[in-house]
Amino acid sequence: MKYNTNYFQFFISLTMALFPFVLSAIVFILLNSISTTKDSCMKIYDHTSYIQRSLVTINDESQFLSGVLVNDREFGNLILTSSRRLDRNQMQQNMYEITIDNIDSINPLYGDYISNKNIGFFQFSTSAYVSALPVNDIKPAIGEIAYTATLLNGEIETYSGRYSNSITLDNGNLIHIYSGSVDIQYEGSPVIDQCGRLLGVIIEGNDRYFAISSLSEDMFTNSFK
Repeated sequence: MKYNTNYFQFFISLTMALFPFVLSAIVFILLNSISTTKDSCMKIYDHTSYIQRSLVTINDESQFLSGVLVNDREFGNLILTSSRRLDRNQMQQNMYEITIDNIDSINPLYGDYISNKNIGFFQFSTSAYVSALPVNDIKPAIGEIAYTATLLNGEIETYSGRYSNSITLDNGNLIHIYSGSVDIQYEGSPVIDQCGRLLGVIIEGNDRYFAISSLSEDMFTNSFK
């Protein structure tokens, strides 16, 4: 009986000693599981159709740009594009014609540059069938494939490139660099990852690479003050 009592006390002591380690292991596994679930996604195999749902074109008879419909948690649905070839006064006076999916033309309510982002945006009344992408801040991984699309001669064309580097411009804008050559009509086009998450919009390209401006969840805040 005494032997059994000592054995039981030893077992209790051992259990109490190991309990913090066991608890830590369980918490680690749970947190890792949650993180994996959060980072996982359903990969998109038809990137052309996925991008086409939110792709827009912007022109004023002399300029042609691609753009993307986005949804901001605070300011609703907006259109993002590159600001390099846009006239700020014309944006603010609603002089640009915007076409959704090459079918429905809309008149923006307001347009402006986003400070230090090399991006322009337009505010508009939402159409019922609009499919906007959420604005978020995602940094790609080295070698990760990303997809973009634009309209060329009335037909949608998709292109892909691999992320190679990120640099900060003199104006403070963080941009991500991808290998690949894109036509000038790709400027302003959305770039998505394999999960369909918006990584940014193309602000410049040449015969070796294209650059996208990174996004952040608060980038519209100063524009609407």
